[in-house]
Amino acid sequence: MTDEEIIREIRAGRREQAIKELYNEFPKIRANIQSTGGDEGTAREIFHDSLVLLIEKVSKPDFELTSKLTTYLYGINRFLWKNELRKRNRNPELEWKDTLILSADDLDYNEEKEEKIRVLDKVLASVTERCKKIFEMFYYRRKSMKEIADQLEFSSVNSAKTQKYKCMEKAIAMARELKQGGQIYQTEHK
Repeated sequence: MTDEEIIREIRAGRREQAIKELYNEFPKIRANIQSTGGDEGTAREIFHDSLVLLIEKVSKPDFELTSKLTTYLYGINRFLWKNELRKRNRNPELEWKDTLILSADDLDYNEEKEEKIRVLDKVLASVTERCKKIFEMFYYRRKSMKEIADQLEFSSVNSAKTQKYKCMEKAIAMARELKQGGQIYQTEHK
């Protein structure tokens, strides 16, 4: 079935075949959730919640599909799984990466947003461990610069601020380079 046919079936109340078609994506989504600490039951529950949300969205007359329906479904699953991880507090590194991009209103994924997520993931994978720690503490854990300076043993708060600024500048430069088609090489400086 095409995306348009699935949407048409859902809107007409004939959801069984549409759901069967969408269920073909479950193995990929299950593998993704299991690779980041989830189990079969959690994956199934999140997938079912995602289907419900997708059906609710698609059923609205003003719904406009801006990407493939499977991409949209993956976006919903990703959002729900990240929320579950936040509740469990099991993988802070994965969580804080998406807090800059995702919110409850951002369920309308499209290819441009997915590309931004890929760029952000590559940038965060390429910055130094010290920069990752600073970003995590500041953006995810909402620590003050004084707390960051103390915990990471900077000589002063100004030194921590300077390091955060340098890290941000490097991250921005890497993102620009990626957008222009360049390669990012891991730079591991302490």
